[in-house]
Amino acid sequence: MRVTYLLAALVALTAISPAVWALDADQVRGGWETAADAGAHVLEFSIRGTQVTGIYCTVCDDATTLALVEGTLRDRQLSFQIEHVRDDGSVAARDRVSARIEGDHLVVDGTAAGAGGHAFHWIMRKDQRGPAPFGGVKVAEALPQPGAPAVNVAAYGAHGQALPARGLQLAGATPWAQPGPWEPLSAAKLAGVWLTGTGPGKQYFIIRRAGERLFGLVCGPCDNAYDMAALTHFSIEGDTLRFDIAHEDNGIGSLPFYNQITARLTRNELRLISIVPDNQPPNARRGGGVSLLGPLPYAATASGAGG
Repeated sequence: MRVTYLLAALVALTAISPAVWALDADQVRGGWETAADAGAHVLEFSIRGTQVTGIYCTVCDDATTLALVEGTLRDRQLSFQIEHVRDDGSVAARDRVSARIEGDHLVVDGTAAGAGGHAFHWIMRKDQRGPAPFGGVKVAEALPQPGAPAVNVAAYGAHGQALPARGLQLAGATPWAQPGPWEPLSAAKLAGVWLTGTGPGKQYFIIRRAGERLFGLVCGPCDNAYDMAALTHFSIEGDTLRFDIAHEDNGIGSLPFYNQITARLTRNELRLISIVPDNQPPNARRGGGVSLLGPLPYAATASGAGG
């Protein structure tokens, strides 16, 4: 009789959805946000193997809210910390957090650092609008994740959308005149908010320090977690900056992928060139470039600062 009960229990366990027992990177990578009535919280995960990096923010074009995410992905759970930093890169607080998929939502539980160490519980979702067009190209392909907007599900591929045969052409491809010599770079010189474009659609490149490391976010508009990407793998050599833009849950290319960026600074223009996805041939986007203006102090973008 005991053997019969044991077999029945095993059968019942195997009938439970595999998502209860295993958490796949593709389920959780990319951007998640809380519902409007739960307060503003956004998480953007970049996942390679078991290593998790990314960013946390509230009002994401308010650079003062940007914090660093680091953690690991195991079979059943995503465990990470949210490292809140001061403008000089020193650590202000570290929140301990875990997350899991339940149905169409990411359920997040954590303990905030600091006095009191209060617990928090967020029910997060994918933005139901789906990813916005980029450079005139409709980004209708994304990973078929829990909670992905139904309007785009029919168009989703398993790995995303192929780059057009001639590559994505940036608008206004007129010759660029360099306003001065390239300047030597440092983490302190790069930290801040860099902008390109105007109006609601302008792009924010937010670069923050965590100790001597740099991390960041690109978004614009910054109210849709699909339209955000973490900036990672920063390195500085003389007058040259290199970093990656991590496309995790949507983009023009096989997902996930990095856009590999080389940048140099001249007279408050940070010139981004060699925008080459790591899943495309080296010449796929050769010749493209865009200039960012800055850096603005973080406080200039704070809510209520008029930025």
